[in-house]
Amino acid sequence: MSMFQDDDILIDDYDFDDYKIQYAMRPEIHVSGDDVEMVTQLKNYLTKRLKYLLDMPGTIGIGVSGGSMPPIFTKALFACDADLLNWRRIRIFMVDERYVDKDDEQSNLGTYLKLFPPELAYVFVPIPICNDLSLTARLYEDNLRRILLPEQSGTSPRFDLLFLGCGPDGHTASLFPGDRAEHVTEYGWVGVVQDSPKPPKTRITLSFASLKFAKHSAFIITGAPKAHVVRAIWDRDNTLPASMARPYNDRLTLFVDEAAAKSLPSRDSSEESDSRSPQPFD
Repeated sequence: MSMFQDDDILIDDYDFDDYKIQYAMRPEIHVSGDDVEMVTQLKNYLTKRLKYLLDMPGTIGIGVSGGSMPPIFTKALFACDADLLNWRRIRIFMVDERYVDKDDEQSNLGTYLKLFPPELAYVFVPIPICNDLSLTARLYEDNLRRILLPEQSGTSPRFDLLFLGCGPDGHTASLFPGDRAEHVTEYGWVGVVQDSPKPPKTRITLSFASLKFAKHSAFIITGAPKAHVVRAIWDRDNTLPASMARPYNDRLTLFVDEAAAKSLPSRDSSEESDSRSPQPFD
């Protein structure tokens, strides 16, 4: 079930001046009944974004998360028309990574490499895991800058497209409640976490600034234990990192299953009265 999109309130899809908006829009939400429907919805979203980005010059940088996302994202990406998968220009990077080698079963990058054909391993931005966590973060930031060459707002990157997940505690990437990330890199794109509440304890992660300046962001969220996080994102409740990662330009899309959507207001709910924002519907 595809949910709302209100063309009356959408600004020019690619006009950076929307940072000047004086009001906030609700996310565009798509609710799926099963994994097949979610993959189709993601494929349609990717198709729309890639068609635009391929008409623009430069490298197309797509950030992805771990957890349950890799198989869903990979199926959706490879379901896109072949002419949109211009591997000379598309580069995929991790929004966070566990401090393990890519051959470790806990590695996000390693999980994607197993799902992609070996001949496409080069499309992933490498993460140089070394003996020093802070140095690993700095080297990864260097790779992001050198390989993606993203537009910047000040010193913050404007990545083309981010796919984020979340945990029941409201974390996204490896940004956990309690602001555990340490800023150790020159430009602040990548931080380190040394006391993650989830194993492994040591990780690198994109910073909030790197997430919030993205051109387009999407969350992929499944399961009833995360329903309250979906509602927090909807309500702009900035007590949770997942909601705090909302992009400044408000171009946010949520792909959720029915269980994760259960806390959202219904289409006719009286609790959602902001006429500027589209309401979800069943």
